[in-house]
Amino acid sequence: MLKTYLNKALSLFFILGFLFIPLTFYGLDFQYLLTRFFFLKPVAFIQDHFFAYAIQRIDFSSDTVGLNILLWLLLAISFFVVLLLNVFKVNSSKIIPFFKSLSAYYVAAILLKYGFDKIFKQQFYLPEPNILYTNFGNLTKDILYWSTIGTSYTYSLVTGIIEVLTAILILVKRTRIFGFCLAIGVLVNILLINFSFDISVKTFTAFLLGVVVFNVYPYLEIIYAFFVRHKQAQLITSPQHTNGVYKWISVFLSIGLICYSLSPYISAGNFNDDNAERPFLHGAYSVTRFVIDNDTLNNCDFPYKRFFIHRNGYIIFQQNDDKMTDYFFEIDPVKKQLTLQDYNKKKVVVAYDYVEKTGALKLMFNNNEKWVIESKSLNWKALPALQDNIHYTIDEIK
Repeated sequence: MLKTYLNKALSLFFILGFLFIPLTFYGLDFQYLLTRFFFLKPVAFIQDHFFAYAIQRIDFSSDTVGLNILLWLLLAISFFVVLLLNVFKVNSSKIIPFFKSLSAYYVAAILLKYGFDKIFKQQFYLPEPNILYTNFGNLTKDILYWSTIGTSYTYSLVTGIIEVLTAILILVKRTRIFGFCLAIGVLVNILLINFSFDISVKTFTAFLLGVVVFNVYPYLEIIYAFFVRHKQAQLITSPQHTNGVYKWISVFLSIGLICYSLSPYISAGNFNDDNAERPFLHGAYSVTRFVIDNDTLNNCDFPYKRFFIHRNGYIIFQQNDDKMTDYFFEIDPVKKQLTLQDYNKKKVVVAYDYVEKTGALKLMFNNNEKWVIESKSLNWKALPALQDNIHYTIDEIK
């Protein structure tokens, strides 16, 4: 009786998690609005009274206090609702099978999303020039991990294929338990990485791992008997639907989910983000001459030694002590002007002159002091970190 109650309550908890944990992809923006509508006030009340250090803007993103409070509320609601159903003898036998069907598509969708992101190099993307020219010790562990993995197309491709194949195994009913077993390995590895390198998807990854383990645990004795005790064993799953319509619906849902997961890459035509076209002026530049009010500075007196144009519309200046200062910018190629904006929304208009043949870029500031920064583009793609060389023996390393 207690075991059945716990199974139903946890099944309902995971179902509510599928509904109310806001995802930022697959066009599921409505989830955030739905969650805010039902849970913003109670979550804000608990956060304000018990977690004063928490971020004031509650967006329910992973690893925020807000999301953790939400999950505890959903857990409490689930246990209370199942208790009420038991007290009033309402039939709740469909909760567990509904969870098992829904969880298969949910977990598969997440694995497909991140698997294809890896295959097409859009999760572990190529490090930006400003990262490549930052001293190793000045980078945080999460950026270090992300950037290091981003230098290897092979690793990204293989791990992506593993996640996509795991998702397909989960979508096929006959191989679903095997797929969930593989998913445990995938998610344990991801969770370990998230904690070890302080990557902020720990809560959501732990939630997914809980979903997968909950699907597998009824079969642990059979799996143990087969693999450890070498006994003949057979998985006893829920009865197969003999209705042909149901089977075709399942097939079309699975194919539709795979096609929908692929659609962003097909529509963008970007199947390897390493080779995607970068914006105009994107790259790294070494400062060769610095003029302030017609006075040319010595090299050692340059306020900046390099600057970088980031693909997401940022210009980042690197000082001699390696401190970075970044500005959002918009470019007007007709007027040959950059409009720089700092985090206080203060704007500065900078004229530029770019010679594509030589890679020379001149920035001309006209504020209280007239600054002229002359620079030359650096071949950042030739850096050792981006060379995809594989040495099968140490004798090949020179």
